Amino acid sequence: MVEVALPVPVHALFDYRVPLALAADAEPGRRVRVPFGTRRLVGVIVSRRSEPGRERSLRALERVLDPEPVLSASMMRILRDAAEDVLCPPGLALAAATPPGSVPRARAGLALTPLGREALARGAAEPRSRRVLEALADGPRSRHALRRLGPQATRALRTLERERLVATVTLEDQPRTRAPSVRVVVPAARPALQAALAGPLARAPRQAELVRHLADAGETPLPALRERFPGATARVRALAERGLLRVEERAPARPPVAPAEAEPRLTPEQEAALAAVLEVAEQRRFEALLLHGVTGSGKTEVYLRALARVLEQGRQALVLVPEIGLTHQLVARLRARFGDRLAVLHSGLRPGERLAEWRRLRAGEAPIAVGARSALFAPLENLGLVVMDEEHDASYKNQEGFRYHARDLAARRARAAGCPLVMGTATPSLETRFAAERGAMRRLVLPHRIGGRPLPAVEIVDLAAERALLPRGRKLVLSRALRVALGATLAEGGQAILFLNRRGFSTRIFCFDCGHAERCKHCDISLVFHATEQELRCHYCDFTVPPPELCSGCGAGPTALLGIGTERLEEEVRTLFPEARIARLDRDTASRRGRAERTLADLAAGRLDVLVGTQMVALGHDFPGVRLVGVVAADLGLHLPDFRAAERTFQLLTQAAGRAGRGHAPGRVIVQTFVPDHYAIRTVREHDYETFYREEMAQRGALGYPPLGTLVHVLISGPDVERTESVARRLADQARRVLEPEAKDQAGASPDVEILGPGPAPIARLRDRHRFQLLLKGRDDTRVRAAARAIAREAPSGPRDVRVQVDPNPVHML
Repeated sequence: MVEVALPVPVHALFDYRVPLALAADAEPGRRVRVPFGTRRLVGVIVSRRSEPGRERSLRALERVLDPEPVLSASMMRILRDAAEDVLCPPGLALAAATPPGSVPRARAGLALTPLGREALARGAAEPRSRRVLEALADGPRSRHALRRLGPQATRALRTLERERLVATVTLEDQPRTRAPSVRVVVPAARPALQAALAGPLARAPRQAELVRHLADAGETPLPALRERFPGATARVRALAERGLLRVEERAPARPPVAPAEAEPRLTPEQEAALAAVLEVAEQRRFEALLLHGVTGSGKTEVYLRALARVLEQGRQALVLVPEIGLTHQLVARLRARFGDRLAVLHSGLRPGERLAEWRRLRAGEAPIAVGARSALFAPLENLGLVVMDEEHDASYKNQEGFRYHARDLAARRARAAGCPLVMGTATPSLETRFAAERGAMRRLVLPHRIGGRPLPAVEIVDLAAERALLPRGRKLVLSRALRVALGATLAEGGQAILFLNRRGFSTRIFCFDCGHAERCKHCDISLVFHATEQELRCHYCDFTVPPPELCSGCGAGPTALLGIGTERLEEEVRTLFPEARIARLDRDTASRRGRAERTLADLAAGRLDVLVGTQMVALGHDFPGVRLVGVVAADLGLHLPDFRAAERTFQLLTQAAGRAGRGHAPGRVIVQTFVPDHYAIRTVREHDYETFYREEMAQRGALGYPPLGTLVHVLISGPDVERTESVARRLADQARRVLEPEAKDQAGASPDVEILGPGPAPIARLRDRHRFQLLLKGRDDTRVRAAARAIAREAPSGPRDVRVQVDPNPVHML
């Protein structure tokens, strides 16, 4: 008997009987296909045990799908513990860690029964049924294929099933995902080729031509032969039948590796940080280390030196970056230092490419895995180091299904492996900084930039004052200070980055007559105008519509474009500086494969003067030619209904400012804002993380928000507003009942735990689903989580079209 974790929203494992034929292969960590209700699902064997009295009543495994385990026992323990912490069903957590699309696909089909074969042999079936039986004589087929036999086939199938002449079977297709491969033509030995040329090929000049080429060139990829010899495929097939060559499937050749780069000399601060990391690594013990270094202080070099030492010890390493946009530059540095000893895992790869990299890691061909948060599932069983770059970034939190945070899962992997976890950033998350303050991790500080270069000078521009000086009705995009600085930078041959964390041309189309703004018909969100495509687009569900010529609310004349996005900013810069080489980088332009990488490479090579973009350009990049960074609207995210708004604003501005002045010329940063005195913006001027940390922690402490309290976010969504709100109220009541034994306050909860809501979510409708939220907040972590577990247990009993998402560690509150 085996316990199987299935990808269903049930907090349990499922027992199955192991048929004798599968007994040798049904070991933990392998994927299996099992019946589940009327469906067939793929799950992972978690454990195996014997209960003879019970096994006879269980349904049986249908097939073991893997020749060896895809998840180790250690990884399964880590995932199950993490799933329990975030209230996720174990099957969903384990499914997230397996290579997707790599198992054969099952679908229902029909096959002849012994009675059916006998009827076909005797010619006993009526003509319309005989045609179906003849089609099945060569093997099982799908219902869809059989229905193509004609309009009478569907009726015939019903008759044949009723008479038990055909039966339902499982058909298997090839896995959806296959690793990339190249077909290589391998010629036979030269004497055999020479004999064939003198004999049977003397009358086949086209085949002889190909054989002579192969005799000289040796093994050749089939695509290369097709380019050189028209009709090569047919010739290769004929020659293979003669035994003069064979065709093999091989992995594509890997790109050439550049010579290893020279290692720069470390600063005393880097040497001290590296020594601390290596001490932990050589002792083979777990410790979390916060590498808190200002932008440009050389954190990456510390990572690289630590990686080199770990590889010398014969161990493996895992390097995490928050998003794909940062992967390319780090991968380039890793390749320059370690050659081809790394495998890249992120969602920007094609599925087959990702599977190939996963297999390289499992086979031990690459000791370094690098990628975004899903690289945490890399099959590395001899970990010696885990690195988490830009640890503060919100994209490290998975928002769907298995709602893990990469920081927590990385710590679990490092602890299980007995190795250090190094988390580097210039702007630590408050959770990480508070943990260091409490002694839960060690803080290593890099307070200065490499080479003694100064941090860029930051100037804050008050947009309210600037706007007051403008003629009435004129839009303010770039302040006078930013325009002058940009002109001076370009005149001196420097480069600039202009940062605006909002894409599109205009954030909304607004009517001054009736106040109507064009909104998405599926979401409670204003549509954004994109000038390039001449369309209004919803940035949540991608609904698009042509811009109206008249207000759709009142029919008034031309409406106003309010707010600016990166598209509008790009147009403004092109108008002001027509000779400059300008590019834009946001989700719209980066959607094409390789576009972001090429744009960043152009900036690094000096082929661009100005790069306009969203936060894709603000994090982690190192461009020595960038002297100026302009933040066009610093307070865009500051007033969102999210307790992390100030923290994100400070982090984003500090990171954006850190792109300037990394070369020999000093850097300059201009920050445009309507709230220059807000502590999240004021502290950026002096690059003063510590002052921001103290002020923000005081705000969190007064309200009991993390890290000084526990918060659970419950989101309830459904197509019917009344039914969805009813479910939300029932879940809130369930949470309050869990807290009833304690003394209550007026809200019905105990004094140290608050239940806020339910009420409409900040975005009350999204993709035609109405959304309500419920917040559980308090300083007693145990009791808050007990209420959250009660909600998670109660949630499946509601209407099937109402979804409940319980997030015990929310990063986004919208």
